[in-house]
Amino acid sequence: MAYRNQPENRLLVEIGPGFDDSDRVVRADRFVVPDEYRERVRGKHVLVVDDTWTSGAKMQSAAVALSDAGAAQVTALCVARWCRYDWPDHRELLDSCTEPYDAFDCPVLGEDCVMG
Repeated sequence: MAYRNQPENRLLVEIGPGFDDSDRVVRADRFVVPDEYRERVRGKHVLVVDDTWTSGAKMQSAAVALSDAGAAQVTALCVARWCRYDWPDHRELLDSCTEPYDAFDCPVLGEDCVMG
């Protein structure tokens, strides 16, 4: 079944009682799915889209809220990854990037991306 980008297929999770913008811990109460959207979620495969991934706690907390609301599966899609050279695991990743960035090189396969 093809996804149809219609308003009735979209929803926004709301801030929950456990929201703390400085907290980088996955929390089940950080977000809630409003009652009016629960039927859109129940038994569905839900795509969560976020603009930036820093620790992943917000994206994962949203996935927990959607699962708690009855989603059968949750997939996360992030547009950008925040990296800091002074974080050891990030430094390792950044130091491994020895070639200039090329948007047409697949970061997984290291080959030309197939544009379809």
